[in-house]
Amino acid sequence: MYSQGMWLPNELLEQETNMKSKGMTMSASDIYSINSGSLKDAIVHFGGFCTGEVISDQGLVLTNHHCGYSAIQSHSSVQNDYLKNGFWAKSFSEEKPNEGLFVDFIVSIDDVSESIQNFIAKGLSQNEAIDSFIQVNPAIGKGMRSEIKPIYFGNQFILIVSQRYSDVRLVGAPPSLIGKFGADTDNWVWPRHTGDFSFFRIYASPDGSPAEYSPENIPLKTKNPLTISLEGVNEGDFSLIYGFPGRTSNYLPVNEVSQQIDVLLPIRVELREIILDKWDSAMRINPVVKIQYASKYASVSNGWKKWKGQIEGIEASYGIDTLKKRQERMINYHSANNKNAFVAVDQLERFNNQTESLENARKSLIYFQEILRNWELLTWSRLANNIVRLSDEGKDLKGALRALIEFEKNYNPELDRRSSRSLVQNWLSAGEKDTLLTVPIDYINETNSFLQGLFSPALYKSLPIGIAELDANFIADSCRNHLAFDLWPDLLNRYRSLLMKTNKLEKDFQSGMKEWMSLYLSSVDEGENIFAPDANSTMRVSYGLIGGFSPRDGANYNHNTTTEGILEKYIPGDYEFDLPQNFKKTLENREFGRYADNDGQLSVCFIAANHTSGGNSGSPALNSKGHLIGLNFDRLWEGTMSDFYFTTQRCRNIMVDVRYIMWVVDKYANANRLIEEMRFAD
Repeated sequence: MYSQGMWLPNELLEQETNMKSKGMTMSASDIYSINSGSLKDAIVHFGGFCTGEVISDQGLVLTNHHCGYSAIQSHSSVQNDYLKNGFWAKSFSEEKPNEGLFVDFIVSIDDVSESIQNFIAKGLSQNEAIDSFIQVNPAIGKGMRSEIKPIYFGNQFILIVSQRYSDVRLVGAPPSLIGKFGADTDNWVWPRHTGDFSFFRIYASPDGSPAEYSPENIPLKTKNPLTISLEGVNEGDFSLIYGFPGRTSNYLPVNEVSQQIDVLLPIRVELREIILDKWDSAMRINPVVKIQYASKYASVSNGWKKWKGQIEGIEASYGIDTLKKRQERMINYHSANNKNAFVAVDQLERFNNQTESLENARKSLIYFQEILRNWELLTWSRLANNIVRLSDEGKDLKGALRALIEFEKNYNPELDRRSSRSLVQNWLSAGEKDTLLTVPIDYINETNSFLQGLFSPALYKSLPIGIAELDANFIADSCRNHLAFDLWPDLLNRYRSLLMKTNKLEKDFQSGMKEWMSLYLSSVDEGENIFAPDANSTMRVSYGLIGGFSPRDGANYNHNTTTEGILEKYIPGDYEFDLPQNFKKTLENREFGRYADNDGQLSVCFIAANHTSGGNSGSPALNSKGHLIGLNFDRLWEGTMSDFYFTTQRCRNIMVDVRYIMWVVDKYANANRLIEEMRFAD
């Protein structure tokens, strides 16, 4: 059996025996059922980008701090900085509404492949077939929604019926020094000590139906909230993750994975390192720059660290070799059993040719993407173009000016000049060495050379910065007449032109994946389900065992961390490792009560071999009985190659221990009203 698995909950019966062999004591119907209460009823798609879980019969939702970050930020001000100081509503009336935030409860998941295929057989495209089915079978009821998602690259279609609640209010969140403890340095890293959690509440109309925000709305009465376990976790315990993972690509042809790992990702890593090195040097010597660039550095570093993990993880786990063996088994099966013995071989040859023909264009696109993203002068040009466009159209400039002010607040022109110059030099050098890459060398030379003109200190000093309070016409003219004004549209148009040229080849590749996946599925012996479909933001269940591992010779990771590690990492005044002083004192008092382990320690985070991805942020970690034991929030960088290849030997997800969450709520925040509405296991 292949070890990866993000299983559709309505198909878990086929996995029940294997799950029980790993220690699970509940049944598949306890996890998912549409006829009786199940764990499914407590899992929500939080905002469409994260997962959350209902933990009280009054609609209280637990999710990650980083999932609720923008909502917390939106309510923060100089007078009430909830990001810095935390927020804990003392009553329902103090809970804060969030415009645009919603949660979706999954009502049912059904296989409608036959119906969709019947529509396609009548000459409709896949999208037309899906639309036709929805029109004939609309979801009925307040807040009800129907969506059909293709899985296995269009070999199967599932109908997802959900109910949306749009009044979701902020209830509580720890200070960022707790919720983001370790920040960028600890991102993707173990050992971890991050209290990445926050609380929200779902409100409904008095009759319990979904409703837009209204002061008359009441907390949603929920029938099946999760039960919280304070027993703790041990090495080898069963764990289950329930949520909405974003994207994985576990069935790509091996040459495609090799190109990603050996060719494309190293380019991204190299370009990100250029920016990170320049920013880091400046941040270390200038406290103002450190504040300005902390968030941007974390964002750029996030992808860099993940990609390095994917490259090193595939190599360390011999992932390509394993994927080759799996691919060979499928091809040998069809060579021996299919009427057309060469169907799999022919498809593989087409893929290999397509992958090879796409390589240069993909490399070129990566350079464009990284330049467009990380050269901040381009961001200024984009914002300036928006101001000029709105001015020419006679429209209100307030929003555009606010965006420019926000950008300028955290922009250091001289740092951008130095870092982006190195970035563009790398790009030009790549284009000169490899003439097959699409690098706009002529355009660069024609514009008085980027390196001499657009990277001169005089140009950066001449940027019309800090003028957003002046006359609108003056602002628009100042932007329009600056040398860097056309930079964004010029490079963006060249990027889009390249993108259009590669679209057909990429679409041909994707259409071939349907047949490729069909070959995999048909090579499975009847009655044996060893494939879980790739993640696509639909509800999934993954399961595994809690436990550490050895990432390299001489190094071993324990399965959990404790508050001792928080105090060891503490650095006064550091934006990543500082602590609120009252919190530090509470930790030092070691009054952990019922939340402590048998040895008196308070566990903070733990790891397990569960297959997770983006979108699983905020997913509940459940024990063998289905009780809440933790909150998923990250993966270890050594195993981020799980997007391509998952192995229990190396891949680990990271969870906040629910006992640490409850201790912070109870003993630090004194939010006892929340504790009182939760249900704890005996």
